[in-house]
Amino acid sequence: MPDLILHHYWPSPFAHKIRLALGLVDTSWKSVEIPRVPPKPLLMPLTAGYRRTPVLQSGADVYCDTQNIVRAISELTATSLLLPTRQRGQIFALTDWVDGTVFNLAARVILTSALDTAPPEFIQDRGGLYFGPNWTPEGLKAQLPGVIRQLAAHLDSINQGLTDTGGYFTESLSYADISIAYVAWFIRGRWDVGPEFLSQFPRVERIERDVHEQSTDRHEEVSAESALMTALQAKSSAPRGVQAQIGSRLSEGMRVSIRPQAETSDPPIIGRLRYLDRVRVSIDHQDPQVGDVVVHLPVAGYQIQPSD
Repeated sequence: MPDLILHHYWPSPFAHKIRLALGLVDTSWKSVEIPRVPPKPLLMPLTAGYRRTPVLQSGADVYCDTQNIVRAISELTATSLLLPTRQRGQIFALTDWVDGTVFNLAARVILTSALDTAPPEFIQDRGGLYFGPNWTPEGLKAQLPGVIRQLAAHLDSINQGLTDTGGYFTESLSYADISIAYVAWFIRGRWDVGPEFLSQFPRVERIERDVHEQSTDRHEEVSAESALMTALQAKSSAPRGVQAQIGSRLSEGMRVSIRPQAETSDPPIIGRLRYLDRVRVSIDHQDPQVGDVVVHLPVAGYQIQPSD
């Protein structure tokens, strides 16, 4: 198996989630630190336009979106620890809700609380990603008390679903517990009243603590240039083929545009369709700095359309 290379920056909550996943399966990985906001000139050649953090690289295969990255880690390390077979559907349902509804509420609280202190370019970039193009500082501030109440309601639901030992669905910790832990980590570290707020949910705090205690750190720092060279010298063995689906007229080799379903400022990811099933979409992408690579994304949460 080629080395696992994580393109990330350390304060990123979604990158932290993947670092916890790598640590929970106790695998080694290489770290490439990328900028927090665009431009990202040493990442874009790999990703066909995907700009979010993190990105996992394995040779000439590039995995985007954390749900998809966790699938890849499970496949590449041949472990079911993160995604136990019987609970896999439940885990993805829970984590989709956490990553969408719960995290977005937490991000709204934290970004609103930081409007007067964070760098303006960071606030503007993240505002466009999470709140769409028409958000305003005044609107976020006016809604903050209600957003905090909603966040507390969702965390209370998670807290009630936990026991005093083990994980959310299984006795051992899984990706479900990582998803709870990274949101708690984000709230605790970025909001001045985060620790006090989390103290209302002791079982959430217990999961946060257990996940961090059991996750190892076996990373090695490498340069972005070396990661690009790794891709250039590698060749993907990713499968080809497009699964027939009702209502879809996509075919292998078609030029496609992929972008998040939600209203965001993300640019489209464009390439030749290589593989598509109900879970994953893969496109062939070529760039002089990396040669031929395959970019993998999840189907859920993304619009895949023919591109002129």
